[in-house]
Amino acid sequence: MFEKIADILCEIKGEDLELRHNLTPATDLNNDVGLDSLQMIQFMLKIEERLNITIDYDEFDYIHLESIGSFIEFLQSCESKNHQYEDVKQ
Repeated sequence: MFEKIADILCEIKGEDLELRHNLTPATDLNNDVGLDSLQMIQFMLKIEERLNITIDYDEFDYIHLESIGSFIEFLQSCESKNHQYEDVKQ
């Protein structure tokens, strides 16, 4: 999942090599990557589309952007909730 997130970030920022080299699970999505508000919206939409995850915006908080690792944990919790919802629908 980290690699897909890194790919999306590089695509949005248009800084493939330099940014990609500096990304780690500890990278702060707000302060280190520096997404502006429009880029953040694009990022979230691409995450949902490419990872086939519905982000629970009621549960989302900026604390989840403190690192790519914490964002991945949040996405995994969303993914788990999506699967639970699908099981109930069936």
